[in-house]
Amino acid sequence: MIGKATKLSAQPKHKRTGSPTNSCILACPPAAMAHRASAIQRHVLAGDAAVCGGVEMQRTSASEDAEWAARVKEMGAWMSGERFKHTTRPYKPEDVVKLQGTMPLHFTGAKISEKLYKMLREHQANGTCSHTFGALDTVQVTQMAK
Repeated sequence: MIGKATKLSAQPKHKRTGSPTNSCILACPPAAMAHRASAIQRHVLAGDAAVCGGVEMQRTSASEDAEWAARVKEMGAWMSGERFKHTTRPYKPEDVVKLQGTMPLHFTGAKISEKLYKMLREHQANGTCSHTFGALDTVQVTQMAK
């Protein structure tokens, strides 16, 4: 019965752990459910591959550690470059690399923005200006004239 708690001794036991099996999910008292939840949590945190779906935690190899360190160093150099010298970040390069993933992504917009930044810095250093940033259509011409 669902509304009535049954005795734990009457429930079938798991042959390896001794805890009640899944048939007790609806009929177990809250204390037994808490025990089952803590047992599952211990198995998952312990990394028991037989219990947690065959997923085993393994140590990282030295090459993975070296690659991660190189990526952190590269990200730190990029974040502290000339372009971002006035930018304050509340996070570290390690945080960015940790969330990046391992597949390298290259964005066209990022390349174009680097090219624009470089061009503007060159004009600033030479004291010249770029004549390419004028009005692109008639609406912009009228707006700039106002």
